[in-house]
Amino acid sequence: MKRKKKHEEHVDEAWLLPYSDMLTLLLALFIVMFAMAKVDDKKFQEIKSEFGTILSSHHSTSSVIGSVIDMGATTNKKATTSAEAQAQEAATQAQLENQQLQTISTQLTQELADSGLKDQTEVKLESDGLHITLASSILFASGSADMTATTKQSLDLLATSLKKLKENKIIIAGHTDNVPEKGTGRYQSNWELSSARAITVMNYFISKGVILEKNAAIQAFADTEPKADNQTAQGRSENRRVEMIIQRTNTENE
Repeated sequence: MKRKKKHEEHVDEAWLLPYSDMLTLLLALFIVMFAMAKVDDKKFQEIKSEFGTILSSHHSTSSVIGSVIDMGATTNKKATTSAEAQAQEAATQAQLENQQLQTISTQLTQELADSGLKDQTEVKLESDGLHITLASSILFASGSADMTATTKQSLDLLATSLKKLKENKIIIAGHTDNVPEKGTGRYQSNWELSSARAITVMNYFISKGVILEKNAAIQAFADTEPKADNQTAQGRSENRRVEMIIQRTNTENE
C-alpha cells in the first residue's frame, strides 16, 4: 500500500513587506532625531547617500528616507537661523540702549554741573543700568521726607532725561547716616526715614509722568550701606542720600 505524500505547508510571508517598511520608517525617525541633535551638511549628505545605497532595493522607501533627512536638515537649519537672528536682534537692541544711556548720562552730568550741584550729585553708567545719586541736603530738611520747593527743583532737573527712559524699570533707594532717629520727630527710626524719602521721590516722579508706576520700586537701607566714614561730619553728609537705578531692559551690555 502506497503512502500518501505529505504536502508541504507554505507559510504566508506577505507580512514581511509592511514589517520591513515599518522598520525602515523607524530608522528614518532615528536619523531625523540625530539630524536635530547635530547639524553638519557634509555628514548629512554622507548619511543620506549611504542609506540610499543600502536601501536601493526598495526604491519607494529610499525616496522616503531621502525626504525625511532633507526635512530634518531643513527644519534644524531654520531653527538655528531663527535663534541666531533673535540673538543678533537682542545684541543690537542692547547696543542701542547702551548708547542711549551713555548719552543721557553725559547730559545729566553736564546739567547738574551747570546747576551748581556737581558736588552733591553723581551719575554713573554701570553694568546693571544708570545710577544717579542725590545728596539728601538738596532734597530734604534734616529728619524730614517732606516735599519742598527745593526738592521739586532738584528733581525737575532730572525729569526731561528720565522721561526718555520711561519703559525702563527704576529702583529708588533711601540711605541715612548712623545717627539714630530717636522717635522725637515724625519717624521712629532711620529705616522709616530712608523709606519715606524714597517714596516721596517716587511719588513725585509718577505724578509728573516722569516714570511709570508699574516700573517703579523703592528700597530702604537706613545706615547699612555707607559710602563714607560715619565718624566725620563730611562722611555722614555723603551717606545721607537718595539713589536711583534706571535698569537696562536688555541683559546684553558692553
